[in-house]
Amino acid sequence: MLIKRLFAAALIILGAVGAIQARNGLYDLYKTTNLGNRPYFGVRASVGYAYPYQIKFARIPLSSKATGLDYSIMGLFRAPIDNHWYAEPQIEVYFNNLETTGTMSEEVAHEGITKATLRTIGIRVPIAFGWRVNVSSNVQLSLFTGPEFDFRIKTWFHPDRPSNIFKGTTARPLYGDYGVDLDLRSGAGLTFGRYYVGASFAWKLCKITRSDYGAKRQRLAQITLGYNFKPL
Repeated sequence: MLIKRLFAAALIILGAVGAIQARNGLYDLYKTTNLGNRPYFGVRASVGYAYPYQIKFARIPLSSKATGLDYSIMGLFRAPIDNHWYAEPQIEVYFNNLETTGTMSEEVAHEGITKATLRTIGIRVPIAFGWRVNVSSNVQLSLFTGPEFDFRIKTWFHPDRPSNIFKGTTARPLYGDYGVDLDLRSGAGLTFGRYYVGASFAWKLCKITRSDYGAKRQRLAQITLGYNFKPL
């Protein structure tokens, strides 16, 4: 029993020492001002062009593809890993308005539907991992990639003519109203002082829930403007 207690005490002491050293190391890193790589919060606004394919609604195939604009606002936290690498958890609220442009499925074509629009409100949670370098004393270049969780909260479907095809469906999602997808987002950005401009591209890897309400194989190109608050 005594040996176990001594062993447990030693583990606690070692853990405490390690935590103090890690804290001091992070503190020294975060206070490194000559490289400008300190943690901060930021905000972003983006406009994008979405052109997904394999569009479904209520588990019924709708169209081979669609196009439309995507608007979003985002908050983020930049957490440096070392002098060049960083992690950046983000949360983004979006709205997109898509119109089918591809071949309509046999099910909806039989109803006389030739095109339809889908409007979606949702939340994306990207977790970016990136590399940054100073281009000049006031300009930084960032390259990043990482997973993105896409929570479709609400989707409105509007065909070009009245239809009963989606009435009476028993399809129900597991989370929220319209399911969760896993995307991959990659991009690049330039930071001028506290101002940011960048571009990114996201595409769907897989769906996490079984819901096919408003489901699509996402492809989204975005242009982003932002502001970074004072470093911590």
